Amino acid sequence: MGVVVKQSFWGTFIAYLGIAIGYLNALYFRAEYFDLDQIGLFTLITANAMIISHISTLGMASSYLKYFPSFAKEDQSKLFTFLLVITLLGNLLVFGIGYLAKDFVAMRYATTAPKYIDFIAISGVIILSNSLFEIFYNYSRSILKIVFPSFIQELYLRLGYLILVFGYAVDWWDFDASIVGLGILYFSTVVLLVFQLKIVHKLKLDFNITFLTKEWKNKLLKFGAYSMLLAGSFSIINNITYDQVTTTLGAEMNGIFTTCFLIAIIVEMPRKNMAKVIAPIISEKFENENIKAVEKIYKKSSITMSVIGVLIYIGIITNLNDLFAFIPKGDEFKLGYWVVVGVCTAKLFLMISSFAGEIINFSKYYRFNLFFQLTVAILLIVLNYQLLPIWGLNGAVIAYFSSIFIHILLKAGFVYFKFGIHPLVKSHASLIGIGIVIATLAMLIKFDFNPIVNILLRSFLISVTFITLIYRFRISSDINRLIHSTFERFLNITLPK
Repeated sequence: MGVVVKQSFWGTFIAYLGIAIGYLNALYFRAEYFDLDQIGLFTLITANAMIISHISTLGMASSYLKYFPSFAKEDQSKLFTFLLVITLLGNLLVFGIGYLAKDFVAMRYATTAPKYIDFIAISGVIILSNSLFEIFYNYSRSILKIVFPSFIQELYLRLGYLILVFGYAVDWWDFDASIVGLGILYFSTVVLLVFQLKIVHKLKLDFNITFLTKEWKNKLLKFGAYSMLLAGSFSIINNITYDQVTTTLGAEMNGIFTTCFLIAIIVEMPRKNMAKVIAPIISEKFENENIKAVEKIYKKSSITMSVIGVLIYIGIITNLNDLFAFIPKGDEFKLGYWVVVGVCTAKLFLMISSFAGEIINFSKYYRFNLFFQLTVAILLIVLNYQLLPIWGLNGAVIAYFSSIFIHILLKAGFVYFKFGIHPLVKSHASLIGIGIVIATLAMLIKFDFNPIVNILLRSFLISVTFITLIYRFRISSDINRLIHSTFERFLNITLPK
């Protein structure tokens, strides 16, 4: 367990440092030096590549991570080599389809983002690089070595983005070179990871796959297909709106949507990190058929994440006007005001809904997760197609919020129907009441200082008042324990229980 804890600590530290660099880049450097259409094009190239790369892997990375313990140590390199070859064949298939569809792609972007057509090859490099990185990353996970790949994924890539923007800002290269740099950056991630695995961890490829029976091959490919559809639909939900906003409203509007969406998703960040801890616990409880324990985790994690989510939500919404006043091109980005509000609200509901998806995933009904995600991915595409031409960016917000809300209802409803459990407790009502009161008061309080000073001062007042009320009304026992331990450990103050 010492190795796991150490790797998890450094992985989490790198992730948060990477997030900070990413926000610095997106909300200042990129907004300052790129035009809105350039921001939109930059995002479109990577977003489309992310969607396709989750398909081009054919799910082989997930197959390796799931089944490598079933093989003897001397056969694991053979298994990995077999799945790596399938991944390469999947990429070859995707590139072949892309070549045949090049005229359709050119026609699709000819009016709204014609420069995208000039950089199709860069998208191809990113697709190949990301799919290969995924399978080598899962190999690293299988040997419990995640710090270096986490560094590449969370920090190296974001630093690379920052350097590409900075180089453009100081005239080291032009915008087209920055996009070419994207391809080089993503390809270098694979080179670095493979080099590290080869030199430090003695990675070996073995093309002798005679040990694999027909039954095993079918099992690997079948699970790979399931994983490909699951990851692909998830990637569509997260990325397809960038493409549809671009093709309907233009790259400039996508630049606004991209930046505002990024502001909003910080609400959900704590959930992603908590899931890494909670998921194996839920899996263990299901293994022991302990539904009561699952329900306890479901409820406690919901109220804890709800407290954190409501605090971040209030902080973003009440400081939004000052944030737009601070960031470069703020008046233009302000067109995406409701993008921030709508996506923030969707992410807050995800926090409240707790881990319904994980509960389904670790139960015998895990395949329903795929059905739900595919349904929501299709719904999002259809809603964007219908609403974007009518309401512009606000149509994209309505489509995204509606799709996420329906996704939550499907998963939470299924968990309740199959297991008779839900995430809500009485404290949720008190929390919502506290949140409404504090948000209303914060919106009414106006400061006339520098936007950053306004944000810091308002955030401080919100945090102190909110945390005091949460503690006083005992909304979450976990949060109260954290407050107690913080005061006792760092301030030597014992609070009343």
